[in-house]
Amino acid sequence: MTYIDGYVVILPAIPIAMWILRRGADRRWTLLALLALAHATVVVALTLFPVPVAGQEFWRQTRGISDDNVVPFATIVWQLQNLTWNTVRQLSGNVLLLIPLGVYGPALWPALRDWRRFMVAALAFGAAIELAQFAGSLLEGFSYRITDVDDAIMNAAGAMAAFFAWRWIERWRWPRSADEADREAANQAAR
Repeated sequence: MTYIDGYVVILPAIPIAMWILRRGADRRWTLLALLALAHATVVVALTLFPVPVAGQEFWRQTRGISDDNVVPFATIVWQLQNLTWNTVRQLSGNVLLLIPLGVYGPALWPALRDWRRFMVAALAFGAAIELAQFAGSLLEGFSYRITDVDDAIMNAAGAMAAFFAWRWIERWRWPRSADEADREAANQAAR
């Protein structure tokens, strides 16, 4: 089979990075926006690429669309009952995939500072990844990426863990400047 490699996702990321750097925002926003861009680029490269573009006729005829899971927790339970190096790698990889979202999401988008909204966003990100994989498989005519609702659940669990850990770190970081304390007090009063 001939593939389009995941490195192609760097091409659209370059002008976006240049826009972020030229925007003239404060250093923290700029770093978090660059983290978000780098994270999105890596996630797309890891979850959607390589894309088969030639030589997949055999796979279309023999494999078709198979092995997808739409039953919540079915794969997670099976993997926990059959622990091997591969299942541990799969589970931990799915948890780690959206951890950076728990750091930059609430910082860049204030609406995501509420844990309920963040949980909806984290589930939406995980579901979007799985739906994109399913759409790619439908376009190809065979499952080159397995669509699994449990992957989205594990992605969201990792993002939520990072969300709460980062909130705890932000609350207890030391030393804080008087300006930061004033801003945080004003934010809490506005809620």
